[in-house]
Amino acid sequence: MTTPSTTQVLMIDDEENDWLLVRHMVSKMPDAACQFQWAGSYEQGLRVLGENDWDVCLVDYRLGTHTGIQVVMESRARGVDCPFLLLTGAGSRIIDMQAMRAGVVGYLEKSRLCPLELERAIRYAIGNRLAHRPSASPAFSYIPSEAAEYLTTSFACKQPFVVMVLMLDRNSVRRSRLGESHVEHINDGLEALVRARISNEALFRTGEGALLLVSTQQSREGRQFLSLLLSEPLAVSGAGRSRTVSLPAIVRRNVFPSSGYLCPAALIADLDAFVAPGPPLPDPDSEEF
Repeated sequence: MTTPSTTQVLMIDDEENDWLLVRHMVSKMPDAACQFQWAGSYEQGLRVLGENDWDVCLVDYRLGTHTGIQVVMESRARGVDCPFLLLTGAGSRIIDMQAMRAGVVGYLEKSRLCPLELERAIRYAIGNRLAHRPSASPAFSYIPSEAAEYLTTSFACKQPFVVMVLMLDRNSVRRSRLGESHVEHINDGLEALVRARISNEALFRTGEGALLLVSTQQSREGRQFLSLLLSEPLAVSGAGRSRTVSLPAIVRRNVFPSSGYLCPAALIADLDAFVAPGPPLPDPDSEEF
C-alpha cells in the first residue's frame, strides 16, 4: 500500500530500455520514495494519466507518430493538471521553446541525465505545482473566467482562430486631455462599433474595458478588420462640450493567432499581460476638454 509521502511518478516512453534506465536512476535518487509506473505509448500514456493524481509525469519527446508535447496539450484539454518533465535524446532550442509554451516545467536530455539531476527536476516540478495550486485569487488577473474557458474550449477543438484585442492606451488618453469620466463613454462607443460589425464572433470585455474578439479569421484579415474599424472617429462629450477623437491615436490593438501557441494557458497569459492596466488617469475636472 502506498504511503501518503510516496511520490507518484509516471513515465511515458515507447522505448523500454529507456524506462529501465530511468527506473534505475530513480532507485539511486537520494531520499527518494517513489511509486514509478511506465506507459509505453501515446495512447496508453493519456489513459493512465487520467487514472491517477500523478505528482509528476516524465514524457519522451518522440512517441511514434506523436510527440510528448502533444501528450501535454491533450492531457491539459482533458483536465489533467500534473506537472510534466520532457525527456529528449538530444537538445534543441526549438523543442525547448515548444515545451515552454506548452507549459512543461522541465526539459531533460537523456544523455546527460543522472540520479541527482533527475531528483532535483522532480522535486522542483512538484514544488512548482504546490506553489501554483488554485487559491482564492483567479489564475489570470485581467482575463474574465468565461473568456478563458471559451478560449480553452476553442483550443481543444483544434480549429485555428485569432483573438483581436482593443483597449484604450492610458498615456495616449492623457495626452489627448481626456479624463477618467470619458473612458467609460469611449469604451461603450468602441464596443458598439465592434458589435455592429460582427455576427458569429465571440466578444468579451474585461473589467478594465478591453475588448477581446474571438474570430476564425486569419491573422491578416483580423488586422484589416481592426484597421477599418478604427478608421471612423468617435464623438465624446464632457463639460457641456463635445468633440471627436481619432481612435487609432488612443486605442492599443493586437491580433493573437492560436496557431502561435501550443496550449491555451500560454495564449491567455499573453492576453492577460497585454490588457494589464496602465497608470491611473488624472482627475478629469482638472483637464481642459
